[in-house]
Amino acid sequence: MLLYTFLVFAIISITLVKSQNVPTVCNGYAEFCNIPYSQISFVATHNSYAYGNNVAVNQNFDIPTQLKDGVRVFLLDGHKSPSNTSSEIELCHQSCSLLDSGTAKNTLKNITKFLQQNPNEVITIFWENFDNIAPINYKTSYDQAGLTQYCFTQPVDEQWPTMAEIIQSGKRVINFIDSNANTDSVPWLMPEYSYVFETPFENFNSNAWQCTVDRPKDQPQQMYMINHFLYNKITNTNIEIPQRDSANVTNAANLAQHVQNCTNIFVQRPNYVAVDFYDKGNNNINVFGIIAGLNNVSYISGGTDGTKQSDASSLKLNVQQNDSMHVE
Repeated sequence: MLLYTFLVFAIISITLVKSQNVPTVCNGYAEFCNIPYSQISFVATHNSYAYGNNVAVNQNFDIPTQLKDGVRVFLLDGHKSPSNTSSEIELCHQSCSLLDSGTAKNTLKNITKFLQQNPNEVITIFWENFDNIAPINYKTSYDQAGLTQYCFTQPVDEQWPTMAEIIQSGKRVINFIDSNANTDSVPWLMPEYSYVFETPFENFNSNAWQCTVDRPKDQPQQMYMINHFLYNKITNTNIEIPQRDSANVTNAANLAQHVQNCTNIFVQRPNYVAVDFYDKGNNNINVFGIIAGLNNVSYISGGTDGTKQSDASSLKLNVQQNDSMHVE
């Protein structure tokens, strides 16, 4: 009898522990928990690390602020250190002489801290491997930042787990790299173009957004990223800088139309929408409201610039989700 009572108590205890570990809110929404990662749209910041008083910056706020504001996808550029004596990976824009935001390790520490404090959040990192750095060097930066323990590995061509399943696994950071991946040495640093395709990223004209498969060329994948940011070229140079002054227009109706066009053409909502100056837009339309509309949830929050982010119900796009990708 004593043994039977013990076994019953043990089973009840295990069941309670399991139920307590099931998240009821995932990335801020109960609705996301039972949805596969691959069917959710996310706000992504282009050159997320590049902020401050520099003509080459792409964002107005640092990554800790972006995390606080609801950004969950970060586009980072890996460069070799300008110092020949250091093996550290630096976060630079085009060249470290133009903009150097310090080491990857220090930026990744901010993400580790956020994950420790927010156990029901999933983060995604895209690396542009500018200097073709070996994956093992990225792992060193992750190790030093305490982030490796959170890194998730997804087999190619398999169905993605739900957000709740990812959170329950404890591996809550999805990592992609655009070149020189080596899944034998670092399996969680996944080759981006085996999972994701991107629309063209270089654009100088707010009326010339495209919805075509740019990278990898003409090879659609299960998920995709819309690149939506404008450049200017410095006169008599090949140096490109972001169009900061136009961000309120670029990130409003202009962005909503681009997202709607791509959704129609690909017959699938974008998984990631990458923007510069994510905090800009207007009181009615902004990237957070547009993404909330794609996800069929509402977003109302105070913005970092003092504006009120909009209710997604007024921005709901005509979204059709299809298991097959149609490309024109």
